[in-house]
Amino acid sequence: MSRVSSKEKYVVQVYELFRKKGLKMTMDEIAEHLKLTKKTLYNNFNSKEELMRTVMQHILGEIEFKINMALSQGRDAIEALYLTSDMMNKSLSEIGPLLLSDSSKYLPDLKLLDHTNRMSFYSRIIAENIDRGISEGLYREDFNKELVTLFFTSAMSRIYSWNGAYKYLKDPYVFHSELVRYHLESIVNNDGRGVLNEIIQKRVK
Repeated sequence: MSRVSSKEKYVVQVYELFRKKGLKMTMDEIAEHLKLTKKTLYNNFNSKEELMRTVMQHILGEIEFKINMALSQGRDAIEALYLTSDMMNKSLSEIGPLLLSDSSKYLPDLKLLDHTNRMSFYSRIIAENIDRGISEGLYREDFNKELVTLFFTSAMSRIYSWNGAYKYLKDPYVFHSELVRYHLESIVNNDGRGVLNEIIQKRVK
């Protein structure tokens, strides 16, 4: 069983604190809330900026881990893609609007919700899902996989265009669900359409 380092433990604790209080807190205030000395914090993080960035990277890593878990739990490619939509919505809700908003103010270049440097992750997810759906006999084969993958990830990047105010995130569940449905409607074959319609009907009940 691997041990959790002090730094990793602090990241989790600070994340919970940031969710409640936002990012405007000073290192003194963070240390006080965590019942630590400021020296202890600085022994693990060179600056508040490094602390914030480490926490945000932790969040992104958690989201991507959960997405991979959701993909593995789907009984087929279609259900797996819908499960990732549910997981994304849940993750955004857990982060909360305060932390999302503050991230744009204090770390504008990080673009927590842009995933600019992580588009390859989403590209891989969609490309692998397409291959899975084709192998399961649920997706058509007569389309350009690279372009379809690009279409999906481009839309994903729009929901993560964060400018300090909610845009599509006012109801991320609707955005994710509609994007997944739009994507799947364009690539399923007749067998896949039956599976898709079954899932849609269950979700509207």
